[in-house]
Amino acid sequence: MEPVKISVIGVGFWGRNHVRVLSGLEGVVVEAVYDVNLEAAKSIAERYGCKVASSLGEAIERSDAVTVCTPTLTHFEIALKALEMGRHVLVEKPITSKSSEALALVRRADERGLLLMVGHIERYNPGFRRLHDFVRSGGLGELMSIRAKRVSGGASRVSDVGVALDLAIHDVDLAMLLAGSAPSRVYSMAGSRISSHEDFIYIMMEMENGVQGYVEASWLTKRKVRTMEVTGTEGVAELDYLSQEVSVKLSDREFKLCGPWVEPLKLELENFIKSIRGTERPVVSGVDGYRALKCVELALEASKMGRPVRVEFEV
Repeated sequence: MEPVKISVIGVGFWGRNHVRVLSGLEGVVVEAVYDVNLEAAKSIAERYGCKVASSLGEAIERSDAVTVCTPTLTHFEIALKALEMGRHVLVEKPITSKSSEALALVRRADERGLLLMVGHIERYNPGFRRLHDFVRSGGLGELMSIRAKRVSGGASRVSDVGVALDLAIHDVDLAMLLAGSAPSRVYSMAGSRISSHEDFIYIMMEMENGVQGYVEASWLTKRKVRTMEVTGTEGVAELDYLSQEVSVKLSDREFKLCGPWVEPLKLELENFIKSIRGTERPVVSGVDGYRALKCVELALEASKMGRPVRVEFEV
């Protein structure tokens, strides 16, 4: 079987991890890396034994598929160029900076018959997968509410978006998946204390099936917290994304859902490669990325308006 040739576009904080993980996957060749910072690209290429592309077009041309790990404001232009050149695309979250651009990518990928995936990495977190399977099997009874907290100090590596698109979008996506429903209305409160973008946000979602979703995200907290608490008629389950451990409390017993720690990025990139080969389905589609982005956009709009807004998706 011929190896899948991948080019990584952008080798900053997250792109370096893409190169590292892809270089260790069987049946994959990191064909090239490209970054506007040529020295950074050369350093990564030397470390992992791949080529440095002299242009974006060359990086795309050399590959079967690309992963896009550049600043959010560049996602649309780069992903669209790759699709127009007939390449499969995995773009880091958020899929784009505007939902209208995300929708255009989804439609173009569909027209070209190409794979468009979005790097909502927490969907691959083994702890979340265990929680999802337990909740969807009825382990907590009827699902009532989902409460997520994703906070930490500062965001020096993020400059083009606020905390809503950097952090909160993860849990907005996961809440919709876990509830098995789209939001009918969304409301939020957000503000800025240390940056030019919003650096804290509280999002409230009313799902169409009645489940309530609450997401807190902030860059203002010294301690890093990544948790989700799910409440059902029969009990409560809490996930720590960092340890990948799920604690369950039912009316008559308490226990943990555990398993080996696995790097979510490895699972994500394996899914991308297997989806290209046609042996798996994408865990996170372009449509999923569009819907998460649209919901966060509306949450920010609701914050500015000071009232809940209705959620409607075009796909």
